[in-house]
Amino acid sequence: MPTLNWIGKDKVISHHQNVPYRVLEHKYGFTAKEGEQTEPTHSGNKIIHGDNLEALKSLLPEYEGKIKCIYIDPPYNTGNESWVYNDNVNHPKIKKWLGEVVGKDGEDLTRHDKWLCMMYPRLQLLHKLLAVDGVIFISIDDNEQANLKLLCDEIFGKNNFIAESIVQSNSAKNNAKYISVTHEYMFIYAKNISQVKSNWNVKKSNVDEFVKRTNQLIKSSLTQDEIKKELRQLTKYPRFFDFDHYLYVDKKGPFRASDLTAPNSTKFFDIIHPDTKRPCKTGTRGWGRNEEQILELIKEDKILFGKDESVMPQLKNHLVDNINQTPKSVLFFDTQTTTKWIKANNFKFNFPKPIELIEYVLEIDNNKDSIILDSFAGSGTTAHAVLNLNKQDGGNRKFILVEMEDYANSVTSERVKLVTKGYGKGNKRVEGTDGAFDFYELGLPLFDENHNLNEQVDIEKIREYIWFSETRTQFKETKDKNYFLGKKDGSAYYFIYEKNNLTTLDFDALELVKTKGEQYVIYADNCLLPKEFMAKNNIIFKKIPRDITRF
Repeated sequence: MPTLNWIGKDKVISHHQNVPYRVLEHKYGFTAKEGEQTEPTHSGNKIIHGDNLEALKSLLPEYEGKIKCIYIDPPYNTGNESWVYNDNVNHPKIKKWLGEVVGKDGEDLTRHDKWLCMMYPRLQLLHKLLAVDGVIFISIDDNEQANLKLLCDEIFGKNNFIAESIVQSNSAKNNAKYISVTHEYMFIYAKNISQVKSNWNVKKSNVDEFVKRTNQLIKSSLTQDEIKKELRQLTKYPRFFDFDHYLYVDKKGPFRASDLTAPNSTKFFDIIHPDTKRPCKTGTRGWGRNEEQILELIKEDKILFGKDESVMPQLKNHLVDNINQTPKSVLFFDTQTTTKWIKANNFKFNFPKPIELIEYVLEIDNNKDSIILDSFAGSGTTAHAVLNLNKQDGGNRKFILVEMEDYANSVTSERVKLVTKGYGKGNKRVEGTDGAFDFYELGLPLFDENHNLNEQVDIEKIREYIWFSETRTQFKETKDKNYFLGKKDGSAYYFIYEKNNLTTLDFDALELVKTKGEQYVIYADNCLLPKEFMAKNNIIFKKIPRDITRF
């Protein structure tokens, strides 16, 4: 298999293992009903401000192997430094990181080398976070499309490649030097393709907008022929290609007409025209259904008759009954819709992703309880899409957003607040989705430069980390402050640790063990208990900091 090499690869290929684990400092919680609050909401929705490489590392104890769906829209490396969302690898934070990790070699890197150095460890951590049956979707354009394919083949495995979608927008670039490029790409990879369910089924893209346009025609005073003419024009737009046969409407909405006959059928009988009361025209083939079934279809208004009996009747296939399809590799979305929304609500952010694209991705995931991660969160479109879908189908999806820039609070989180509460005035008022989230900043490293526990870190954060590393479950502080962490699956966990003091697991320390378990996992700096005693009483000693799991 072809592999990709670049200057600095040897420095970053295992760098994700050396990224320091930083604690997440809770800044505030937010609920649509109560607004901001100091206490965590425990909603499961998170917005994290900080370097996404370090943030991804901080998510590992709780979320490794649990993220069902990842969508990222990384910098396209266009070289354009004038956008609010910096799309250039010369960002000061990236340059600083490259200098620390790659060293002097970083001075000779091309912008493509820099981009690959930036992406490689982040994709490695995303791979660790992805569930065994999870899928990652990555948006990109021509600047790094070829490099990204080889990068993902190496990290996720070429056999786990699902598809490369073309995402076409409706905005032409008339100032282009040669060709106006109106498309991007979206790579889709599985963690383990054998574990991913097949027969994907999604709502046809742009179907809601098409139905909305059709309903406007139904309410007009146009004749059926005039409506048909309007629909022919409408379906010439790329985003409505899927509906090019839906040229008729009735009270049930748009429909396409199909043949009522069937090859080799011997069912010949008269179908009476409802207006002329005469038998309709028939062909050389018999009807595809028996007479009783045809009469039932007529009763249900499922048969399309011509103006008189000279036209063969056809079957109505309503769009509402055929709204889903297998996802296609070419997608059309209106990029202006979300851009207009951003501007209308006074957010400063260029080129947000179409919310319909993210909703489409989440429909492919098709799990109402998924955790969705976006580590290049931008304006927060992914959270917006999650909240919209939860409102539509009663789902319980959770989002985790990571954003490096300072607008994580002023744009990303403010947009999510607005969506949950509702926005607009009068007849343009949009009801809120409801919901909650917690906002975090990256805090101190858990371990110092000597690989000891960082004594500046709050003890509760350390206890939380130990619990996560042992159980992979949410930590709930216990009333027992004497080193007890909790009990899970019969095991009782104790963390005997004090800042500035060495702790020892001995017979005196065992007096503090109040919660009984089938097994005891006890952390301390030293242990003086006899091995035979520990084996007899199912005690497992773990030395601080040596035996603390590193992610």
